[in-house]
Amino acid sequence: MVSVKGLQLTLLVVLLNATAGNAYRWFNWQYEVTCESDGYYAPLTEKGLSAWLKVQYTQGSHIKVVGNGHGFNNLTQCVDTSLSNKTSHIVSMTNFKSLSVNKTAGTVTFGAGWDVFDIINELKAYDLSFDNLGAERVQNFVGAASSGTHGTGAEIQNIASQITGMRVLDAMGQTHIFNDTATPEMMKAFRINLGALGVITEVTVKVQPTILLKKTTKVLNATSNYTEMYSQMSELYKQHDRMTFWGPHFDWNEETKTFDIEPQYYYSYWEPTNYTDVQNCTVNYCSDGCGYCLSEYTCYGETSDAVSDPPQGTCSRNFYAEIEHFFPIKYLTDAAVNYTMFQRSQIPQMTAGYNDVMIFQIRHIRGDDSYMSPLNTYNLPDGESDVFGVIEIDWIQKYNNFTALWQNQDMAFSFLPQFGETYNVTAHWNKMLPPTPQYNLERYPMLPKFLAIQEQMDPKCQFVNTFLYEQLGIERCANYLTM
Repeated sequence: MVSVKGLQLTLLVVLLNATAGNAYRWFNWQYEVTCESDGYYAPLTEKGLSAWLKVQYTQGSHIKVVGNGHGFNNLTQCVDTSLSNKTSHIVSMTNFKSLSVNKTAGTVTFGAGWDVFDIINELKAYDLSFDNLGAERVQNFVGAASSGTHGTGAEIQNIASQITGMRVLDAMGQTHIFNDTATPEMMKAFRINLGALGVITEVTVKVQPTILLKKTTKVLNATSNYTEMYSQMSELYKQHDRMTFWGPHFDWNEETKTFDIEPQYYYSYWEPTNYTDVQNCTVNYCSDGCGYCLSEYTCYGETSDAVSDPPQGTCSRNFYAEIEHFFPIKYLTDAAVNYTMFQRSQIPQMTAGYNDVMIFQIRHIRGDDSYMSPLNTYNLPDGESDVFGVIEIDWIQKYNNFTALWQNQDMAFSFLPQFGETYNVTAHWNKMLPPTPQYNLERYPMLPKFLAIQEQMDPKCQFVNTFLYEQLGIERCANYLTM
């Protein structure tokens, strides 16, 4: 039992160590996923956050830590106030901006409030950079890592694989310190934690001395002979370690009510270089479809500038639905052909209008040992390659119409049931994956261990929302709205 005097003191500590507000509505980046909370809390210190969590634990409040909302599903959606009689809080770590560089160890330790774009710029001042990133830098770093964001390359793993240590607060406000040396198994659970295991306040990440890359972009002719086209991609992947295919692209034909394949598409590959003159990869943001991309060119840049876009390189925010699926690389050609054919069979359902472009993006990436990584190697047969093929499909609209968006999102949900068992597919967390807890148990053999840790860190299911309950099958949290 907490005394009134003690409770008042705890609340005072909380108020002195936070930016707080009342009823707060949260949206994801394209405003179709939203929720209303009772309060918004942005702690200033770990001590203040710990005190606040202890108060919320006694009340059993719902807690959702959010980043920049850069997702398509409801992974970071709070429990809406209309669904529960318990208070619901949104937590932002935006004030946690500590930074400590250890060049000897090749690591940097920083607070959970850093966005990818900002931390990269800080590292440049120390002549350091990350080894790999996603295509954009608009996300919060911890948020991106926690959901499995990745780049491309047969020797490149997701960005969470670069994390070597972290500080985490559980639902009771207790601090836990994990690292690769002392607690390697816990690190496998926490690197990609889906926001289910507590509040990360700080991470330690491997960095490298600045490495310059040469990016080469080539144009290829597209063909409706999909087997021929995707077989060519598979062969090119054998020649380059770090490569992405931006295509094929399909344009909506309003007269025929179908998508016509564009005659050409392009691919890019990256390789180390000693070229130190003009660094010009930031001039043309083609990694995000900005600028004139359908041309052959070469550019040079520091790793992060060569492989990803800063926020100003994100030239369009039209509504779009997206899937991103991973499967053993041996299936690449066959899977790409059948995904394309299946998508074309779905076109008659796209009747809501405002269709513009459909883009396929084909990549490859190396697997890892994080429990909840879509690239986890635990379910691969012995002796099978730990390199995965990646298919991303984007359905982009001409106009931000919600009816068209929801139609395309419903269609996107159909791909995993269609191909999951055939190609041993996992889907990128928070990118239009249907709720399939039994399927996820088969694809994530370490899920039971993950859920055991989740129960230790969150006994009252305070960090659980609809996404986590439905995707992970957390049966002990079946009554999380009222328990």
